[in-house]
Amino acid sequence: MFRRSAGLILVLAAPLLGQSAENHCAKLNPKLDFKDATDGMNLIYHLPDVRDVSAAWLEVWDRPKRLYRTQIPLKADGQVLWQPDDPYPTTPEALSLAIYDAELPEFCIDNPCSGPSFGHNVSAVQVGNANGESLGNAQLHGPPIRLQEGGDLTDVIASGEDLSTDMKVLLVERDEAQEQTRWTFREYLNTEAIDLRHVKVSIPSAYFLKPTVLGLIAQDASFEMDAAGLSKLLPEQEIFVASKESPVINSVEPSSIRADTVQTNDVPVTLRGSGFTKESRAVFGTESTVEMGLDGGDADFVSSEELRAQIPSSLVTFGPFASNEPIRVWVTDDDALKISEPRDIEVVPTRSMKAAPKPAAINSVSPFPIPLMDAHSPQYQVVEIEGQNFRADDRVVAVPDIDRPGYGVQLKTEFISDTRLRAWLPRELWRKHQLSYRLLLQTAAGVCSKEVFDDEQ
Repeated sequence: MFRRSAGLILVLAAPLLGQSAENHCAKLNPKLDFKDATDGMNLIYHLPDVRDVSAAWLEVWDRPKRLYRTQIPLKADGQVLWQPDDPYPTTPEALSLAIYDAELPEFCIDNPCSGPSFGHNVSAVQVGNANGESLGNAQLHGPPIRLQEGGDLTDVIASGEDLSTDMKVLLVERDEAQEQTRWTFREYLNTEAIDLRHVKVSIPSAYFLKPTVLGLIAQDASFEMDAAGLSKLLPEQEIFVASKESPVINSVEPSSIRADTVQTNDVPVTLRGSGFTKESRAVFGTESTVEMGLDGGDADFVSSEELRAQIPSSLVTFGPFASNEPIRVWVTDDDALKISEPRDIEVVPTRSMKAAPKPAAINSVSPFPIPLMDAHSPQYQVVEIEGQNFRADDRVVAVPDIDRPGYGVQLKTEFISDTRLRAWLPRELWRKHQLSYRLLLQTAAGVCSKEVFDDEQ
């Protein structure tokens, strides 16, 4: 913790502010050095001539804070061991912001369970890096995107997190000729950042000439991948280019479900449309549960225009709450390239089962990235945050160290609207730290000083 290199010392000589303008240290020629010790830092001083010195002190600074001060004996050579009570501050590597949502329920895993506890951090985003470099945390996730074979829509909106303006998006394609699922890298796509959670991606129309399954992968702009790495990629968000022969859902009965009608039984629904076969199956999910593929599902075939299926009861409720998302249903079969447009089934909350709170989500932060502060910066950096589902008791949380994911400091937060928060980031949480060791000498002409800086800070 205290290992340092003396070869990185910078030496300055200056009078203490408000005292003698003439620096008599040049005449006295004192020397100051520092060296790691097992339990602290040794401050080593040398005073060639102490005849004109009436008192001397050693100080340790992390400007603008003085961490230590002690008077020292007036002798030619001496040293003092500085033993800080806590590890001295170091410059944080990165900064993240999240929202502490006090109304958001969490459910225990173990049974029996007495009920949900409330309040936890959500929507963490990287907003700063001490070195000015991207951390490479861009990631896409979301429900499958369905496009039509031969269609002319080439721009899609992908969702994810930490989606910076300079990120790259890779396109991969599923190789249907392989017995095992294999994805082949095709190309890098043109992208347009919308915010930290959404990006517009342009897909060349050539990929829509036949049914296929495509995949999108987010990658940090500075990250380079060789051919071997590209051959092992797995999609983060899938795009189904559906066959023109795909089934069609015209209606779903019922189109809405009361949350309190569901206990442990699944909910029967009837799907009407066209193109249904005996191999057809209905796949149900919500935006947060159908993130990868459209596996599973079942259905009873009635005719080419009617299917009957069961909605899993787990999609209707969220513990004692009604689901806050509509239930989405697709019809497909063993051929994943024949897939219908989805339909949504509304979940209606009731007096006994209110809708579960929707988690807060950060879309953008200003300034972005948040610049690393220093000793001369204002005491607070005002941060404007835009997003969704903010509530009056939400608090912005700062995490100034990526190696401590459970750690966070709640900031002073002002609720402006359900889409906007303002927070005050303390300088001490996100600033450059540099320790310095200072030797002060009292002479008849005033106080002079010599200071060395620890460049490894």
